Amino acid sequence: MTKVRKLWEEYRDQLSDPGDSILREEDGQPIQRELDDFDEIAQTLGGYVQVVSQDEWEDYCQNEPVDIGKLSALQWWRQETQRERYPKLSLMAIDILSIPAMSAEVERIFSGARRTVSWDRTQMTAETLEIVECLKHWKRSGILCAFIDASEGQED
Repeated sequence: MTKVRKLWEEYRDQLSDPGDSILREEDGQPIQRELDDFDEIAQTLGGYVQVVSQDEWEDYCQNEPVDIGKLSALQWWRQETQRERYPKLSLMAIDILSIPAMSAEVERIFSGARRTVSWDRTQMTAETLEIVECLKHWKRSGILCAFIDASEGQED
């Protein structure tokens, strides 16, 4: 939890307030607009809204756990409700949860590259190594054979 808190503090300090850019003119003054029915209701309910601290992380951690049902964590954080309640924390969560998981296939290819570049082949360029690894992957997965078969069929 300590590492997550430290990450949150760094992330929070780097972000400007997401609401700062909303309804602002170029000179930095708020744009005056007429209140609609929803805005008037929201103003009257303003006194009933739970007071939140200055730290979204603290607010989130002190709340009861929420059952998100069949939603993924990323889908839950992308909901407007969470984005309004935790503007900076939701951005951090979306950034972190959007990182794709590492593929085992990529790791196998990387390890295979070390076997390709033996001590006798240390002069091989990165471009040549990339071509060799790509061809090896295509051959193992059958793509290369299918391509060769298709090419031979076109020559007939």
